[in-house]
Amino acid sequence: MRHLSSFALRAATASAAVMLVLSLLGSYWGWWRAEAALRQQLDLAIAAEAEGFVREFEEAGIRGLALSVEAYARRRGPLFVALLAPDGRVIAGRLPQPPPPLRGFANLPGTGERPSLRVLGGSLPGGGTLLVAADLTPVDQAATALAWTPPIAGGAAALLALLLGFVAAGRMERRLASASDAARDVMDGDLMRRLPLSGRDDEFDRLTETFNALLGRIETLMIAQRQVTDDIAHDLRSPLSRLRQLLEGALAGPRDPAADAEVLERAMTELDAVLASFSALLRIARAESGVLRQGFLPVDLSALVETSAEIYAPVAEEAGKALRTEIAPGIALRGDAALLRQAVVNLIENAVHHGGSQVVLRLRPGPVIEVEDDGPGIPAGEREAAMRRFHRLDRSRSTPGTGLGLALVAAAARAHDGALTLEDGAGGKGFRARLTLTPDARMT
Repeated sequence: MRHLSSFALRAATASAAVMLVLSLLGSYWGWWRAEAALRQQLDLAIAAEAEGFVREFEEAGIRGLALSVEAYARRRGPLFVALLAPDGRVIAGRLPQPPPPLRGFANLPGTGERPSLRVLGGSLPGGGTLLVAADLTPVDQAATALAWTPPIAGGAAALLALLLGFVAAGRMERRLASASDAARDVMDGDLMRRLPLSGRDDEFDRLTETFNALLGRIETLMIAQRQVTDDIAHDLRSPLSRLRQLLEGALAGPRDPAADAEVLERAMTELDAVLASFSALLRIARAESGVLRQGFLPVDLSALVETSAEIYAPVAEEAGKALRTEIAPGIALRGDAALLRQAVVNLIENAVHHGGSQVVLRLRPGPVIEVEDDGPGIPAGEREAAMRRFHRLDRSRSTPGTGLGLALVAAAARAHDGALTLEDGAGGKGFRARLTLTPDARMT
């Protein structure tokens, strides 16, 4: 199965291996510490018993001590006690192994059926030796039992980790398989397809939501690209066809310098219009692609709008119209100055060419840029379409223009996290275009 090589299972396997290694190390450390603690307790017990026999010797002498040792040996207490003569013979008591001549604590290894012993030896006045010993087998067994606890727990945890990793790998494989199927459908052209959500609001769902938003953005861009292609094919065919007919007519007629010059001038006009359309389309594409955001810089919006108004005031006056400004000072944001300037210019030109006799340019905190005129404006039913590429009102088809002005303003608004709104002017009279930038685009 494919999920046998998944990241979740590999992580679970690595975790299981770490658990096993740590459990083995913990087992050795636990055995060492347990044995040391148990032997310490055993030494204390041996020393306490030996001290009791020494007091018996001090009170009753060697004979009384021999009687006490023999009585303890017959009771078969938890310890072994033996009293040795100066020559090493056993006077009283017993040991499972031959009693060695020693002083202090020592370990006697087991041989055959004889257990390992922990022995404390001490000399008595008069030449005798007292030996007190304990069997080390229970201590070793207890330490071994404690030492097996970490490996057993570690092994169980490792198996559980592997099981959970296998289950997680299977679930992850199923979720990724559905995502892969959706991605293949998108690659095959189904731009409406989205990745499924589990509804658990986990990290996979959050990643899926981000990816679905990306697919939605791709769908929007692809639809816009198709629309641009259709619009170019539809709206640029006419000027190019007129240019071809114009040149074919000039070639078919006799050569006349004056007529040829007129034809060339008309051809240049047509070509300028085509180039202007392509230049506007390029600016719109750059604005909608998001690449401009990487080069956003602080922009003095008040100065930019003021400069645009000063440049176009003579143009409006020549057209018999008045351009009035209401510009709030000190408004700035981070953005693309050239694109914002083009957006403001397009709004002013649109109002001057198609509006009434009075044009008002405003800049308010927000930031909000408004261009209002007292002309007929755009019918409410066509305002959405007016912001699309190459769309022109019927009454404007006889005037110069590419039909890309408001489309570029809308693209500039989106590039700066804003929106373009077309609405009636104050009191329902005239027409107003409002470019609103969101607070997130402002400088902090």
